[in-house]
Parts: sequence; C-alpha cells; structure tokens
Amino acid sequence: MTLGTANIEANLKDLTSRPHLAGLPEDLESAEVVAERWKNDGLLVIKPKYNVLLSYPDDNNLNRVTLTSDDGSVIIQTNGTEKVYDSAQAKTVNPFLAYTPNGTVNSTKLFYGNYGALEDLQKLASVVGNASLQGSIIIMRYGSIFRGDKIMHAQYFGAIGAILYNDPADYAPFGTTADQVYDQKWYMPPSGAQRGSVLILDGDPLTPIYPSTDYMYRLKEENVKYLPKIPAQPIGYAEAQVILQYLEGNEVPVQWRGALPNVTYRYGGELHNGSDAWSLGAIDPTSGTATMLEITRVLGEMYKNGFRPRRSLMFCSWGAEEYGLIGSMEYVQEYVKVPSAYDAPGQTVYDKWMRVNRNNITDEPKLAYGLGSGSDFFSFDQLVGSSNMDARYTYNSAEQRNIASHPLYHTSYEVFSMMKKFVDPDFTAHRTMGQFIGVLVLLLSETPVLQFNVTRYTMALMQAMNNLKPNDPTILDPLRNAINDFGKTAEDFVARSKLMDRE
Repeated sequence: MTLGTANIEANLKDLTSRPHLAGLPEDLESAEVVAERWKNDGLLVIKPKYNVLLSYPDDNNLNRVTLTSDDGSVIIQTNGTEKVYDSAQAKTVNPFLAYTPNGTVNSTKLFYGNYGALEDLQKLASVVGNASLQGSIIIMRYGSIFRGDKIMHAQYFGAIGAILYNDPADYAPFGTTADQVYDQKWYMPPSGAQRGSVLILDGDPLTPIYPSTDYMYRLKEENVKYLPKIPAQPIGYAEAQVILQYLEGNEVPVQWRGALPNVTYRYGGELHNGSDAWSLGAIDPTSGTATMLEITRVLGEMYKNGFRPRRSLMFCSWGAEEYGLIGSMEYVQEYVKVPSAYDAPGQTVYDKWMRVNRNNITDEPKLAYGLGSGSDFFSFDQLVGSSNMDARYTYNSAEQRNIASHPLYHTSYEVFSMMKKFVDPDFTAHRTMGQFIGVLVLLLSETPVLQFNVTRYTMALMQAMNNLKPNDPTILDPLRNAINDFGKTAEDFVARSKLMDRE
C-alpha cells in the first residue's frame, strides 16, 4: 500500500474549493466530506456536537478604518476587503478579528505601538505619557506575540480601538513590488490582511474548563473577562502606509521600524491635519487534512485486508480551531477522564533531519520540547498530559530572512493554487510527511512495549529551569533537586522497560 501524491492533491483541491469558517454550512459540508471518506475507508465515525460562542463579520457592512481631515473630507477609508487575483476563487470571509466587539470609535489620537507587546506599550507610554493613550487608537504590526494579546494590551493602556497590519519587514522581506509578492511570489501583497481570533482563552469562552454541551451552565457574554472590550480591525499594509504617513511625534527606535516605503515611523499622538474617525486555508489547516485523508485511505485498505492494530487508532478533524482550539478543547473537556521531501536518492527523512538540525551533544536530530498552544494538540498536552507530537516540513528560515510564519497566513490568498505554485508543486512533501506519520502510527500501535525514553524529560526540565533568571539563584535549588531525583528515576524506568518481554 502506498500513499499517492495525486490523491493528496485532489483532497486539497476539493477541501479548498469552499470556505470553511467554523459553524457555517460550508464548514459542515467539509466535515461531511471527511466523515464520508472515513466511512468508505472502514473507519467508525462519531460526530460529537457542541454549542459554542462564535463571531462573524457582516458582509453587508464592511469593517473599515477611516482617516478624515479637519473639514470632514475623507483622506483614506480602508476597503474592508482584499484584492482578488483569481476571479474563479471561491468567496472568502472578509478580514475581521473574531471576538472583538461591534462598534464605531472615533479619536483624534493615533499611536504606533510596534508589535503591541507589553514592553512596547510601556515604552510608548513612557514617551508620550500614560494620559495621552487614554481614548486613543493604537496601530500595531503583526508578529512577535499573539494578536489577542496585542488587543488586550492596547485596552489595558486605555485605547478605545486597535488596528493591526502585516508590515513588509516581517511578511514581504524582499520588497513590495508586484514581482516580489503574491501572486508572483508567496509573500504578502499590499492588500493582504490577516484574519484570526483574539480570544486569549482556548475553548468556548462561555464554558471555561467545562464542555459546551447542551446541559452545561454558561456565563453571560458581558461577564467573560477573556473577551476584548474594544473594536479592532486588520488592514493591508498599503492602507497602513497612508495612515502611518500622517503620524507625527518623535521617531521610534531602529528596532521598531518596519519596511514600508516613504514612511518615517513615529510614535504618533497628533494626526497630521486630520482625525481618526479567515479563509480557504490551503496551508493552515487543510494541507494536513488532505494528507490525513490519504493516510486513512491506506490504513482502511489494510483493515479491509485483515490488518488489526494492537492499539486503537483515532483520527480526528475538529471544527473552530482558529477561533481558539474550540472543537478539540471541548472534546477533551468532555472526555478528560479518557487517557492528537526533496532529497537525494537513498536519503531518508532522518538523514535530512540530521543534516539540517543535528543535536551535537546527543548526536541525534534536535527535538523541540513543549508544543505550545498553537493547535489542537494543546488540550491533550496541557489538560490531560498525554504524550503528543507535532511534525511538519517548513521553509528554511535563513533563506526567508527569518519571517515569523508563512507570509499569507490567514489571508484570502491561502488557496490551492498558492500551494501548487509556490509551496509543494508535486505534493512530494505532503506524501513524505504522510508516509512518516503513517509508519509512526503503525509503530506506536503495533509495538508491544513502547520504548519511551523519559530521560529526555530530564534534559527538557533542566533546560527550562536554566532559562529562569531569578535574583536569588538559590531559590531554584529545590526545583533542581527534584529534577535530579526525577532523572535518576527516569534512568531506572528506561533500564527496566528494556528488560520487559517485547512480545
């Protein structure tokens, strides 16, 4: 049984033919496609349902940012949409930030807050004064921290509204001319605007910790402290360029400066003669779903031919991940008591991994311990403490001038043609990742005694502790002793597991 690149390509093309914003009919249609495929492959399919709080933009009333002059004439009004490069592309949701409140805010004060990190806004406040930030609007660039934290930080410092944009320094590092951005390259074009959730809690905000089943008690929306209280809107950097050109005040330090042409980055405050009145997902997450469908097809064929794994295998496709890992979080909260290519001939994935990312101390590929909170593994990792992993092919960061993520992330340009043209034209990387995950699944399901090398946790814990810089280093002595004790026990566990009967 082999995985086919043509099958993966067809899966991705089909799944990206419709937008799949959580809770809408198109998303249900995509879920039904996956469910039907799994049934045909011989899998038992279950469909748990949850009632959760989601938010949507109003396509009849576009979200806009308007800059007006003293006499009321409009200097610039943002489009509230993105430029369409392919007329055949399916309609996508217009740029918005999920869970920001509806409303219109007006201010004569506009400030630039860099990435919106706490230290950025503390620096801004120290320059312009805390009082000046009260009742203002703050424009910040994407990157460095979670977008929801940017909004909450602006709110904390007294802003009544926030604007986010993708600066070319982070998303179009080779320039903003037409030949250097989408649809000629995979970098952010001038009108691109990143959608996304700003919820700083994972899961349904109305039922924190608990599953959002029909019988569950729900908080009132106005009492949820994790929801922002100020409106916010993402815009394209071409629109941000015009707005930033009108800022006055002192120039910002070098590390705050982006790469917008003809812009002198300033802290802002007084406006120059004026007053300030998610998508098809070809990379995130659908490329993974397309590959998973091919894995389940092959395993389904093996099952029909008599294969029975020693351990149960569960393949999951959750909704509302982009809103805050809601589908997977609610599932884990409900079932919390129930323990988610282009190489030279002859080279393996392991060979390539060793060549580009070797751990010189252990002489093995580097592993990044700690999965963070960026995807559906978070609930399993942080709530139930299961063993989890995430694997991916990614770009060479040095060649891409250290961009933070794939540049078209959460824009309407994250489409099948972009994947086909710029990322994985022949779907070799997809197939290789599918083969890797498929073999790993078989090993984990068939090996009688799983050889967990828990001594790795000792190294990870020690490294995490060494990253702490307390004023009094002796305060960490009890923690260091506990890690050392764990290390001895871990070594004993590994030694004993190797003596167990493998069959």
